[in-house]
Amino acid sequence: MSAYNEPVRTSPIHLFVAAAAVCFGAGVPLSALAGESERRTEAEATAGASIHRGNTDSERYSVTFDYRARSAVHRVVFDAEANRGKSDGVQDVNNTRAGTKYDWFFHGPWYANTNVSWRQDREADLYGRYSLGAGLGYQFFDDERLRLSAEFGPSYIYEKALATRASSDEGAVRWALDYRQYILDGVLRLFHRHELVMTADDSDDWFATTRTGLRLPLYESLSVSLQLNYDYDNQTTAEHRYDSTTLLTLTYDWH
Repeated sequence: MSAYNEPVRTSPIHLFVAAAAVCFGAGVPLSALAGESERRTEAEATAGASIHRGNTDSERYSVTFDYRARSAVHRVVFDAEANRGKSDGVQDVNNTRAGTKYDWFFHGPWYANTNVSWRQDREADLYGRYSLGAGLGYQFFDDERLRLSAEFGPSYIYEKALATRASSDEGAVRWALDYRQYILDGVLRLFHRHELVMTADDSDDWFATTRTGLRLPLYESLSVSLQLNYDYDNQTTAEHRYDSTTLLTLTYDWH
């Protein structure tokens, strides 16, 4: 049996590196935020599923967690996501990602950014992708009704293939956007996030992650969302370059 058919196992070293990166990226800014008298904190946990029966039986499940803390000068964001699924009894979705970033607002809406992330994707032959980056961002809007920011900067990418365990590392550039808006007097919430990373020496070697949806409040902190997850890897060794999933999710948030 090839390594591709074996379960994905993350070694203790990889777990330590990922945990250390997240703790280093979030721990120092959080200590700075602790002393801020005026800060906003948001967190939400989401669980979603998409199940089809008929000519093709398929199941898709997703669990996410997002945390955001913001003061006048500092902002810390952490997010994690796990997706699983199968079609006709055969697993065809198995990916997990986690990341954190720190923003330092040094001049009005302008901020300096640092970010770290980790991702695995069994079906895309990705044993692990580690990313470390920095850059410059601009906060166009940030209030209860509308939030919009964009950031751009260099990144370092380390990847290991699942089937061969072959590894590579290279420099890259990263572009990201975060959008959230309440419409219809706050009844509906639109949201969209995307991240595009392109290697510095090959413009055809790039990957993108997008999350887009519409959220409707149900009761107090509980809401329901219709969400599209779309991931694209332009130079993957997998059968398909893209992975698209539509989910109906239930979200609990607190502030």
